[in-house]
Amino acid sequence: MTLLAKKAVPVLLALCCGLTGGCGVMDGKPASEMLDLALAGLTGTDGVRFEGQAALLVDGRQMPEGAVYYGGEMNNHNSLRLYTLLPDSAESSETPGVLTERSTRTDLYTRLEKRNGGWKVLPVSEDQTGNPLPGLNPIRQLEELESMSKKVTNEAGAGRGMRLLRIELAPQQAQAQLTAELGAEMKAIRTASSRAKGVGAMAEADASALETLWLKENGELQRRLRNAKVDTVYHVKVDARRNLPKSMSRQRTITYLSSGGQTRRETYVSRVDFYGYR
Repeated sequence: MTLLAKKAVPVLLALCCGLTGGCGVMDGKPASEMLDLALAGLTGTDGVRFEGQAALLVDGRQMPEGAVYYGGEMNNHNSLRLYTLLPDSAESSETPGVLTERSTRTDLYTRLEKRNGGWKVLPVSEDQTGNPLPGLNPIRQLEELESMSKKVTNEAGAGRGMRLLRIELAPQQAQAQLTAELGAEMKAIRTASSRAKGVGAMAEADASALETLWLKENGELQRRLRNAKVDTVYHVKVDARRNLPKSMSRQRTITYLSSGGQTRRETYVSRVDFYGYR
């Protein structure tokens, strides 16, 4: 296990798995109402900055290639940029939200714009097929919670002036969300492959081979999704005085049968902190 894995697993699992509490009413407002207020506060803000991290565990083992540290900023309600961060900078920063020139990587960068109620990825000059950043968009994740079938309860240990909310998606909702996200990723891969087509007989043969491979992989993905069990839980910390999200974590566990008939469990955990509202 790499140093990055050793750092990411305890931090993320403690954030996403180790929280306990009740489901009563705190500060005079039910948990569901507090979530609605926080989402309304996010909608009304002009902009916000954030930093986060995500990790993938397969059958309990950390996958180094699945660890991502990222940051971003929303401006004017509908403009969003996301970029990767160096792990050592993200881990060691004493002040959340303070980025240095050294902490920003240039290998992955994404710009999004909100159109017709959804976040659309804007074209970039370089090919970024496989870029995970659009799927990590925390603004979209929070916005989606408003209309999803879920159970919202309170958790203890939020701190003074804060509320910690636990949001568990209904099983069908969790599976529908995963299916939609993976479908969007597969569509992006197919689009990128189409744009990369050249000319001539060799290019046509390559394009045909890519299409065949895509159809095979997409078919296998759909098979796994049909038989998968998906459990998704969020934890959202809310500033109860300003009605604004301060942090959000998500743990998604997928249990399915591999092509070899073995039970496989993938757990994807993420955590993001928000700051600098304006």
